[in-house]
Amino acid sequence: MSRDGKDTVYCSIQMPLLKGREFLQLVAELRESGNHSALDSVLNEIQHELTSSIEFVEEQLAGVGGYGLRPH
Repeated sequence: MSRDGKDTVYCSIQMPLLKGREFLQLVAELRESGNHSALDSVLNEIQHELTSSIEFVEEQLAGVGGYGLRPH
């Protein structure tokens, strides 16, 4: 995705794990619908970010993850 600093919108949001899972499902449904093809790369990035964040929190809750322990 091309980013121009003058024309780039940033969004940093926080939510509980259950809402994150629900949001991930919503984003997946939007992508699968094909109704927003111009946003496909954005929705893909959102899916990736949410998936990584959900996995991180689940690992934290299970006591098996944390900063410095995730592969790059």
